[in-house]
Amino acid sequence: MKGTDMRKRFRENWKILSAAAAGVLVMILAVLLTPGKTAIGKIQRDTYGGAVKTVTLYVQVDGEEEQAVEIQVSPRKYSRTELEALAGQAARRLDTVLPGENKSLDYVVSDLVLPGSLEGLPFRITWELSRYDVLDMEGKIQEEELEKEDTDDGGVLVTLTGILRYEDFETAYSTSARICKPEEKNQNFSELVQSVIQKEDEASSENAWLVLPKEIEGKKIIWKREEENTAVPAAGILLLSALLLRLRKKQKQKDQEKEREKQMLLDYPEIISQVTMLLQTGMTVRNVWKRVTEDYLEQKKKSGRERAAYEEMVTAWKEMQGGMPEQESYERFARRCRLAPYMKFGAVLAQNLRKGAKGTADILSVEAIQAMEDRKSRAKQLGEEAGTKLLGPMFLMLVVVLLMVVVPAFWSVQI
Repeated sequence: MKGTDMRKRFRENWKILSAAAAGVLVMILAVLLTPGKTAIGKIQRDTYGGAVKTVTLYVQVDGEEEQAVEIQVSPRKYSRTELEALAGQAARRLDTVLPGENKSLDYVVSDLVLPGSLEGLPFRITWELSRYDVLDMEGKIQEEELEKEDTDDGGVLVTLTGILRYEDFETAYSTSARICKPEEKNQNFSELVQSVIQKEDEASSENAWLVLPKEIEGKKIIWKREEENTAVPAAGILLLSALLLRLRKKQKQKDQEKEREKQMLLDYPEIISQVTMLLQTGMTVRNVWKRVTEDYLEQKKKSGRERAAYEEMVTAWKEMQGGMPEQESYERFARRCRLAPYMKFGAVLAQNLRKGAKGTADILSVEAIQAMEDRKSRAKQLGEEAGTKLLGPMFLMLVVVLLMVVVPAFWSVQI
């Protein structure tokens, strides 16, 4: 009793010591991992066009106590030499950006592009125009004013000046654009064809056929009609049919397998009862197996009905006759059936041969009783399923009856 108390106190003390040791270890790690202070002499600025950076530093003057100080560090600025080089890049970029959809500034018939900035460059750009009447600040052509000013169809020359600014740096970019009236669009050929066909249709409306013209305005015309391509839909239908057949085949196999399992479960109580009854008469398992299979083959010859479980027993009997060990035949039989009751049945028979266990008939008797109970439960379940399946047809019959009653009633109502 005393030893038990000592062990209990030792366990309690050990838990306390372990918790304390863990706490000390955490404190040591916290101290080691806490960042210290390092003397510095410079602070890196943010890149060009970046934001102002706030840095907290600790200052110590003549050995006095440290004080925290927040310092504002402005981003890096371009030098004048760098800005002049960037201005050259901006001018070259503007030469390509300004025309927009026009081929060049010498012949401008659609709106220009006057950007307020250029990606990757620090400048803000404002524009000044020599003629605000034919071109606005967004580069859009004022067509009404252009019609008035461009009387000789030679276009109106407009000087464009872009002021590039970056803080106290400023430079100018200047170029000229000739704003011209857009050429009149020729009549769309499809519209011309439609008008010709319309006239021909009106002129020959009494004829059975509309004759298509072979020539329009001196140009030869060849008419073609797009035929429907039935190959692709046909191929799609074939592929879909093949897929559906494949799925139907798989579903049919699943249904057959499910039906086979259902049939084998229904036959199991009968098989186990026959084997148990014959074993109780003193027959060996091999002779019992032979007797059951022979009885089944005789019934099959008379009725022509096949039962999956009995067929597997016939296969196992043929394996025994071919020289396969009896134990292995029972085990293979159980694996082919792939159902828990048959797996247990095969294991009991194989164990009887392997260990010479007594009481096999008693074990199978208990199994037969359980199998009959399972069969009753299964039959009840199948009955419930059959009743559920009948609900659909019964509902349809109800609808038909209601229609037969209601429709004549409506017809007989005098409005």
